[in-house]
Amino acid sequence: MPGPVHIFLHLALCNAAAQAPPETTLPVHVTMAYHVGGNEVDRVFKVVRGDGAEVVAEFDVPRSLYKLQVDLPQYKCGVTDFIDVLSDHNRTVTETLVPAPVPAPAPVVMLDGAAPLSFAYLRPTFVVFAAGSACDQPVTVALPVPARLEYDPGSYYVGLGSDSSTGTAGSLVVALRLRTTTGLAHYVRLPLPFPQPWDGWPTTVRFNITEEMIDGLITEKTDTLLCPKMWETKVG
Repeated sequence: MPGPVHIFLHLALCNAAAQAPPETTLPVHVTMAYHVGGNEVDRVFKVVRGDGAEVVAEFDVPRSLYKLQVDLPQYKCGVTDFIDVLSDHNRTVTETLVPAPVPAPAPVVMLDGAAPLSFAYLRPTFVVFAAGSACDQPVTVALPVPARLEYDPGSYYVGLGSDSSTGTAGSLVVALRLRTTTGLAHYVRLPLPFPQPWDGWPTTVRFNITEEMIDGLITEKTDTLLCPKMWETKVG
């Protein structure tokens, strides 16, 4: 059975907390809640403000999808977000505390998986194209869908904005854009129904990337929607 995953939670302080003296101890309340109910973490971390505008809390959790909530009640600020944690990959999470009332997380599809070090060097970006975008055809202008991408050694995590204004459920095309050494780009379609219906929690999609998959793109056309069969996703 996989062991616990270590979380490094980096918190950019809200203005009120950032103006506190460096020696101030900040009581940061962190919860990590499951979709089915109950908290894996419900703990107050007492961290020293220090000279910077960021503090760090560390803890262990099992692999799962969580709703993260951070509260700094003394300064009336916090943040809420969804965090997916993979087995065997320690996770660095960066959040920004905002003044209350703290907004709920926006609808999102979470896509993550294992990836080699070379993946980050290709400046990956996940983009969304209109319905009807065809394989082996030149790509069109990407739709303005927000994407948040984070890296850790051996893994990556992306959140694709998936609210009702994005489009009809399952109608759009998601692609991974990888830059070449010449400044051009490969676009690889991901077999992923997008957008997903929203019930208050995100759909999670597992997409592991290997060095072999990346090497296989070297001779492929650039600025074309590629649809290799070996690039497979797993929803759930």
